[in-house]
Amino acid sequence: MRSRLFGMRLPLAIFVLTVLAFVMVGSIIMQLTLMSNLVDANWLCLREKFLKLNFPKSWHAEKGSIDRNGTVYIVNLFSDDYKTILHFEFYSEEATRSFMENNNLTQVSSVPEFDAREVYSWVSRQNSNATYDVISVDPDLSNFIENWASVRGYKVYCFFIRIRNAYTINNVSHNATGLFLSSMIDQKLIKVIFYGEESSWSENQEKFRKILNSTEIFMDKWYV
Repeated sequence: MRSRLFGMRLPLAIFVLTVLAFVMVGSIIMQLTLMSNLVDANWLCLREKFLKLNFPKSWHAEKGSIDRNGTVYIVNLFSDDYKTILHFEFYSEEATRSFMENNNLTQVSSVPEFDAREVYSWVSRQNSNATYDVISVDPDLSNFIENWASVRGYKVYCFFIRIRNAYTINNVSHNATGLFLSSMIDQKLIKVIFYGEESSWSENQEKFRKILNSTEIFMDKWYV
């Protein structure tokens, strides 16, 4: 049986997620071979010119980029059951301007809600029974994000949603949870999306925190 993500065959799911991330044309997603970068018995290290992070060895990592009105770098981390994704996007200055202008956004604080509504729009086209709830971020998770951003000198904005009846497998409906983050550093947009089937999302929340805590962004290596 082929792997599936959110009820879709995995290749389609990867395509959909990159479409939702506005990296539609020409994106090159590459499976990474990282066993030589073991942090310990259970975690690997992903090193890119602009990014370094650790993630569970049982997870699946992919990267890509697109040059379209500027450059957008993409890193996808899939949980071992392919039910949750941690998705990073790093925009050059030109790509940032293009994204904001093309979507009539004037503030980076509006980006998380915009992305969340785009995800829901796609889901609702696949399942007319899907409903969308904006939910409050758990105080403990909210404090974690604030502390993570503060230590690094970032201003981070977040938006938290639950999509009920997001998809159906074997006549069983599943909910999805999504946490959408954005920040602007030196006029360059960063997005982080942590999205997945509700129970898988909850089970992987501690891993999400550990991954985010390990993340280093190298601004001097980032293309302009």
